[in-house]
Amino acid sequence: MVYLGNHVFRGKKAQQAYDKTFAGKYQRLLQRNHFLYFGLPFMLSIVAGSIYLQNFTAVKWEKYDAKYRQLNEAEMLDMIENKRKVDKKNDYYRLQGFVDEQKDNDFDYEMIRVKRKKEDEPVW
Repeated sequence: MVYLGNHVFRGKKAQQAYDKTFAGKYQRLLQRNHFLYFGLPFMLSIVAGSIYLQNFTAVKWEKYDAKYRQLNEAEMLDMIENKRKVDKKNDYYRLQGFVDEQKDNDFDYEMIRVKRKKEDEPVW
């Protein structure tokens, strides 16, 4: 069986003309030593690309660190001291929009639960 790979047929004069071109010289060198003329430049381009793109990856990780950074002790104490008191009744009305936050949040009524009908009670 005849192997018909990517071998291009050229006449004797065409082959001599091709061997004088850059592509012909490179192909002859590539046949002699694959690694030196193909593998090494490929590996060097990968390493150079990694070094060149190092700045972009550094920016990515700095952004990640800024987002998830740990609080130091002074910031934690500041958060604890400035904490707002929680009151369920006042927060409920504030979130419903019944009360302005600037006004005093004292109410004269209280939430009470309405009694359910007997048939509406959940049976466990």
